[in-house]
Parts: sequence; structure tokens; C-alpha cells
Amino acid sequence: MLSGGGMGETMVIFLEEHFLFFTLSAAFLLLSIVCRFLTGMRLGKLLCEAGSLSATENVLLKQCRLKFQSCYELNGGVVNTGVFVEKFMQGIRIGKFSLRFWKMAAGQLLLLSVFTDGLGACLGMIAGETLREIFPFYLLAFLSLLLHFSAAGIADAAGKREKLKTALEDFLDNRMAVRLDGVKRDNVYLEAQEQENRPAASGKGRKEDFGGVEKTAGEDFVEKAELEQLLQEFL
Repeated sequence: MLSGGGMGETMVIFLEEHFLFFTLSAAFLLLSIVCRFLTGMRLGKLLCEAGSLSATENVLLKQCRLKFQSCYELNGGVVNTGVFVEKFMQGIRIGKFSLRFWKMAAGQLLLLSVFTDGLGACLGMIAGETLREIFPFYLLAFLSLLLHFSAAGIADAAGKREKLKTALEDFLDNRMAVRLDGVKRDNVYLEAQEQENRPAASGKGRKEDFGGVEKTAGEDFVEKAELEQLLQEFL
């Protein structure tokens, strides 16, 4: 069993002889953790904004709301909300890359970190190093796995994704759709009222016009009769 002083001495020798492998392994591990936190932070921000989706200024969520409204109106109120939201979730990006890309990148970087540790251990064994001398590689591999999955648990990208999806479906189904149905009913009612009032108004206008014509013709007839009577009296 290695003592504390022996372990410290072994680590110093290890860092001096295998600094390149140690640096590469640590760099890959750090990048994998960064990918996990980027994904979690992106979803966390959207989840906070989704709490006030009707008044949010987030461009992505506003696009989601407007697209749902367009689909709802074009399809006559029939929209598969679950599929719509899932498609929206797949379109969320960090930079030019989707969340799925960042998740896969985190996993691949972790594998590269562990692979670097394994490669260093294999090369050490080929060079004739003892188990004590290459033991830090195994320790680094274990710590890489532990730190990576701990960071993934803290970022909780999967949990935040599920919560965001639930929040969007709840808003679109129970608020947005109900509101759009109410607007549609109001528009139908107003159009019906307008159609009912239009024929009545036009009929009334025609009656008044005809009445005006009859009245004018009667006045002309009376005036002609009076004029003829005056001429007869004069003659």
C-alpha cells in the first residue's frame, strides 16, 4: 500500500514524465464539463422565460408562440402540440449547433480524456514502468468520470429540457389555444352581425329612393295642372 509521502512523490515523478498526457486528459475533461454547463445554462434561461411566455421578450420563445398561432389558424384549430413543441426543442441552438451536438460533444470529449489516460498507461507499461508509476493514470480516469457526471448532474440539462417542454405544452394547450378559440368565436359573431345588418340597411335605402322619385313626379304633375288652369283663365 502506498503511503502519503510515497503517493506525493509518485505524483511528482508522474507529472514530470507524463506531463503531455496529463495536460491533454485534463483539457478534454474540462471541455466536456463546459459543454454540459453551456447546455444547462441555455435551457435554464429559456425555462425562466417560459414562466411569462405571453409577455416574454425572448426571440426564440416569441417565434414559438407566433408559429403556433399560425399553425392553429391554418389548420382550423387542430394542432398536435406535443409534436410541435418537440420540433421546437430540437431547433434550440447554442451558437450554430443544436443542443444534441453539445451533448454528444461532451460525451466524446470525456471518452477522449479517458482514452488519453489509458494510452499513457499502455505506453508506460511498454516502456517498462511499474504499476506504481502508472497508477496515477487509472486514478485520473476515475476522477474524470466522477467529475464529468457530477457536473452533468449539477447542470441537469435533461431535467430542464423536460420541464421546459412541459411548460410550453401547458401554455400552448391551456392558454394560447383557448385564447385563439375565443378570438375566432368573436370574429364569427361579428361577421354574422355585419351580414344581418347589411341587407336591412340596403333595403331601407332603396325604399327611400323610390319614395323620393314618386314624390317628385307628383309635384311635377300638380304644377303642370295649375299652369294649364292659369293659361285657360288668362285666355
